[in-house]
Amino acid sequence: MSERLTPAQFARAEKNKQRAVLLRKSRLARKPYHCVGIKQQAIDSGAGFLVDPDEEEEENNRVRQVETTAPILGAIDPECQNCGTAFQDSFLLLKFNELVCDGCRDNDPDDKYALITKTDAKQKYLLKDCDLDKRNPPLQFIIKKNPHHSSWGDMKLYLKLQVIKRSQDIWGGDANLEMELDKRAANKQIMKQKKFAKNLKELRQAVRTSTWQRELTNHVHEFPAEGEDGCETYHEKTDSWSKTCRTCGYTLTYEKM
Repeated sequence: MSERLTPAQFARAEKNKQRAVLLRKSRLARKPYHCVGIKQQAIDSGAGFLVDPDEEEEENNRVRQVETTAPILGAIDPECQNCGTAFQDSFLLLKFNELVCDGCRDNDPDDKYALITKTDAKQKYLLKDCDLDKRNPPLQFIIKKNPHHSSWGDMKLYLKLQVIKRSQDIWGGDANLEMELDKRAANKQIMKQKKFAKNLKELRQAVRTSTWQRELTNHVHEFPAEGEDGCETYHEKTDSWSKTCRTCGYTLTYEKM
């Protein structure tokens, strides 16, 4: 008499069963009809079902496709909008809903199928956050870890082709976009020159002030000697005397005892 399965073992067996069924359906749907009946060496899945030896590879490569769109027997494969070749799936179709095969993506002379960051999309194509993520239809993107700073937040990567189309819709064409880029670059240069002139002026003022203060600190007044004409002046109203430095013009006021 066999032992009774525990709840954990039963749940594991059911999971393995569903996994094996999905993998088998996926493989049958992708094989030609004359190959379906061919027997291959199989292994025990541990749940009472036999699966193919390359189960792990099939799972890694196709489990996402099984979850997203189940294959349909007799369905017509889409055709690449560039080369016209029929294909079953591709990176651009899965991630960005673009009818482009992986071959055309890999051999892209114009680099239009490249992925660009959100920062580049905003700087090079003058798009705002709302243009990318809120304007209908929102642009699709994928999430990727930052390769330069792992501690920073994840990057949003957009398809360059879709970013260019969105920019053309907003700015009315490449010519208008180039004009706006030139205008902003000119304004940026003007602001840079103004900032440089302001900093230079402040630096000159600081140098003049420091020089004047240093000269003033080291200056020795030269007053006319006693007996010389205009050496001192009497002020009857205040009953005081004064004399003026010959070099700096400083006036010293004093009383005689």
